[in-house]
Amino acid sequence: MSEALDDPPMCVLITGGRRVGADLAMRLGARNARIAMTYRTSREEIEATLQEASARWQVRTLAIPADLADATQAARAVEATIEAFGRIDALVNMASIFPRTPFESLKPEDFDRNIAANLAGPYHTAVAAGQAMLGQADGPEGLKGRIVNIGDWAIDRPYRDYLPYLVAKGGLKTMTLALAAELAPHVTVNMIQPAMIDPPPHMSAADIDEVIAATPLRRVGNPGDVNRLIEYLLTGTAFVTGTCIRVDGGRFLNDGGPTERV
Repeated sequence: MSEALDDPPMCVLITGGRRVGADLAMRLGARNARIAMTYRTSREEIEATLQEASARWQVRTLAIPADLADATQAARAVEATIEAFGRIDALVNMASIFPRTPFESLKPEDFDRNIAANLAGPYHTAVAAGQAMLGQADGPEGLKGRIVNIGDWAIDRPYRDYLPYLVAKGGLKTMTLALAAELAPHVTVNMIQPAMIDPPPHMSAADIDEVIAATPLRRVGNPGDVNRLIEYLLTGTAFVTGTCIRVDGGRFLNDGGPTERV
């Protein structure tokens, strides 16, 4: 973790992200950041993360219950962050769902659920945060704020059984580019497109081995692979915006095509 302390402290809102978000909270806590995190169903995990960050780094934290697909609740999450910390310097849109939806059994609600969690939530939160950032004083390096969205490498090389998920994440990429144009020159907006970061519990050993075999770097990612890049976008540069960066171990280089497994 970084040993550098930022002064004045950065005020960051992270949406969801129980595993990767927890690691990011610790990294930002080491930088003296003030950290707010939203939750919908993971209250205990999010509160435990923030309690650890506060105890370890003596930083101010805030847990916010919110269904971010509701524009009013998304705006309220941004308002709560500002009320607690005085401003919002950064938004990291990490909350997401990843349900398997085989094509032959697709239902309309599969689309609605994925759009709500993976596109509407980030959209409403980013719009509320962007509008708030434009109304506040400049921060470090003359920026009023920074937004980082978490996408998926596979929107550029889709695989089977996740159609609604990939449609929503594809929309998130377009949102990133459009929002970067809307908010320049005051707010940077970027997206990170990870491949598998720590295998989900439901994956079998055989499936994990298959993913590793399809990855040129021959491993799955870990939270630090993503979060070191987020740290750079939040604190290491003021000259990157409208960029979508794959963190995929080289998966995109393979020619597996649309039948390749997740």
